[in-house]
Amino acid sequence: MRVLVVVLVLLVCGAPPASAHAGGLQPRDDLSRVVSVEPPLPGVVVEMVNHGTQLMVRNGGATVVEVAGTAVRPGETWRGVDQRTSRAVWEVPVGGSVVRGRVEVVPGPNPLWWLVITALFAVGGYFLKKAGWLLAGGVVVVTVASVWHAVASTLVVTGESFVPLMIGAAGVGLVCWPLAVVAVVAAVRGKAATAFVAATVGAMFVVAGVPDFDSFRFSRLPFAGPGDLDRVLVALTLGGGLGLAAGGVAKMRREFAL
Repeated sequence: MRVLVVVLVLLVCGAPPASAHAGGLQPRDDLSRVVSVEPPLPGVVVEMVNHGTQLMVRNGGATVVEVAGTAVRPGETWRGVDQRTSRAVWEVPVGGSVVRGRVEVVPGPNPLWWLVITALFAVGGYFLKKAGWLLAGGVVVVTVASVWHAVASTLVVTGESFVPLMIGAAGVGLVCWPLAVVAVVAAVRGKAATAFVAATVGAMFVVAGVPDFDSFRFSRLPFAGPGDLDRVLVALTLGGGLGLAAGGVAKMRREFAL
């Protein structure tokens, strides 16, 4: 039993770190957006992308437009950080027009409620220790939540390749996701290893998911879907992971009579 716990600790400490969201985008209360383009530029789309951090100009018109000293030809897209877009009310010239925008601030939720939900998931995960197949099922559910969170946070990033971003967002998931299959196979075969896998996966998700606590206190989340859905996924990954870690260890102690 002690050897298994030592191995679990080593696996957790050696787990690759994960970004809270893909592309380094972070939850926030303030978000910059384009309000108008005056006069209009036919065929040209101007918007804030990547969670309000970059201005994008997509030239679908017939003439060249200039932005930030760069000539954007027809059929080209320009993206870049312009510090002016961080002002409460801002203007940026694009071609012969002026792009006007503003930073909108929406207060974040009360994080206490989400911490309570996380705690409830942890309690539920702990009581899965009653049976190996329950622990395996818990591992699958938490893994699905982790995958969903990683994919949806990757989908909101503009201008970068999906696969590298997904790998960065996955982090520890690259180890944990395959282990969900191992947990199911072990449970089907009635192996004691189910508890060890559940404890390992749960602990790794908790350690790697700590940065995601920011999702509980900011209103704007870089997530392809409702913010509350992302918060549920984060609570399930963190709380469920904690419950699986504790429940898996408790089941191992019972099985080894220690």
